[in-house]
Amino acid sequence: MASALRHRAKVCRANWEGLAEGASVLDSIDEEHFVMSQAHPPKAEGMVEGPLVTVVMCVYNAGKYFRPSLLSIINQTYRNLDILIVDDGSTDGCFSSIQDLLVDERVRVIHQANSGKPVAVNRALDRIRGEFYAIQDADDISHPTRIEKQVRALLNSPHLAAVFCGNELIINERFMAPVFAPKSEGDCRSEIRAFQMPALDPTGMFRMSLVGDLRFEPSLKVAETCDYIWRIGEVHPMIVLGECLYAYRILPNSLSRRAPTWRKRFEVDVFRRACERRGLRFEQECADAMCGYRRSRNSLLDNNLAAHFIRSVLDWRRSNRRLSALRTGWQCACLHPADPHYYKALVYALISPSVASRLRRDFLATPLETMK
Repeated sequence: MASALRHRAKVCRANWEGLAEGASVLDSIDEEHFVMSQAHPPKAEGMVEGPLVTVVMCVYNAGKYFRPSLLSIINQTYRNLDILIVDDGSTDGCFSSIQDLLVDERVRVIHQANSGKPVAVNRALDRIRGEFYAIQDADDISHPTRIEKQVRALLNSPHLAAVFCGNELIINERFMAPVFAPKSEGDCRSEIRAFQMPALDPTGMFRMSLVGDLRFEPSLKVAETCDYIWRIGEVHPMIVLGECLYAYRILPNSLSRRAPTWRKRFEVDVFRRACERRGLRFEQECADAMCGYRRSRNSLLDNNLAAHFIRSVLDWRRSNRRLSALRTGWQCACLHPADPHYYKALVYALISPSVASRLRRDFLATPLETMK
């Protein structure tokens, strides 16, 4: 059994290396619709109609990823932007890479001593000028039409407090595993009631007139955005657009990925806070189950990355793109070839949709925090 697993791991690694060389058919997976092939999209033609949108970027040692991330916002098709960058005490010189971009009058920069993301975001929230605001992680990429489409959704539905979108992953500089299923107000409400996240947190855009008085909880070093979004969703409606408009970078050496026990403490605190707000009795065993601490060690370290791949596979299957589903499932298996947990996405790609719908509840709880 062990030798078979080792052989499978070698084969999987060989295939993964082939994919990374760019010769694979993976490059053809619906790039025009879901995968952003460039970190530097062409400069948009000045679309200025619509309300001002503040885009908040909190930066701490973002390194080489900072410039392409900022460019993906500067080059949005929606031009009426206020780009507010909070430097949370960066020491890696990443700001030297964007000095030429600061000539854009839409960009503002605030410098502060390192205080953590919640404090940095709160400082930005105190200085927002826009009618809406969006979050952009400093190492991620937004699709050129992300802001435009989210603004349109908020304008079309004035009662919405937030609009999210689908996202894909960036792993070893490759874009993969897009999720793009739409979620209605009712879907989002149900997931928040079930202590789940309706979408990846940095994909959100928020209406200041409804959420402007809320702030992030400074004591939460992890899962602070989950706590923020749950508090909004418990009171106001939100939706998820059925498009992949954001690319989320997976960083293998981040603290929250290296320290699952440290992460758990904050996730449980978020769950306890939500129970208190909702008048529910907090039970430690329920919190442990919700946070997923019965999974394999690899899935604990990457915060159940396999669940994202499963969602991507199911979205492909619903779109009748079985080959794309199989490729995504194979990519997941190659992350940890000797760990059965990472073959679940491939199984979902192979089994019938009716069987998948009966099984998916076991694996698809969205993590309380993102994976950085």
